[in-house]
Amino acid sequence: MKKISILLLMLAVLLAVGISGCLGGDADDEIVADDDSSKSSFTDDDLNYSTNIVTVRDLPSGFEFLSTQSVKSHGEGVGITDVLYGYRGYYKFENDTVSNGTVYFYCFKTNSTGDAERYYQQMKNSYESSNGDNADVSTVTINGHDATKFTTANGSGTDMIAWTRGNLIFAAKGQVAGQIDYETLKFLAEASEL
Repeated sequence: MKKISILLLMLAVLLAVGISGCLGGDADDEIVADDDSSKSSFTDDDLNYSTNIVTVRDLPSGFEFLSTQSVKSHGEGVGITDVLYGYRGYYKFENDTVSNGTVYFYCFKTNSTGDAERYYQQMKNSYESSNGDNADVSTVTINGHDATKFTTANGSGTDMIAWTRGNLIFAAKGQVAGQIDYETLKFLAEASEL
């Protein structure tokens, strides 16, 4: 009698789990994209600060993901002089005019939204100071929120796009000045959905 009771209990549990949908499938398959594809599909509360935050799942044409690394901001050429810890996604980009271009996608974590805004302003000031009259630092919209476009008039500086989300700072930039343009970086930033 005990064997039958245990067998019936196990059958009931398996049936309940099967009906509830707790087994099988990938949680990512359940994400429904917003009707407006130009908006981020993640709220600030949904952002998971880990190495995956700089891994773009659906890469635009020409991009290849190579690796993710832990980094410190002050050595990355993004204009932040203090030490902020973060992650760097390392991508290779190729098209008809660029061969083996290197693109970095960063996420740095600060203590607060106010700190993120302060470091973000430091990035803008540093770019303008480094590139003088050639610097073009302007506001653009990426994934439904404001971001900053960093370019130079003569292509002498490294193009970059950056934005904040809560206490996180994101930036995409080429490794070599003049090799990766703003439009290419914009494709990667939009594909990040951040």
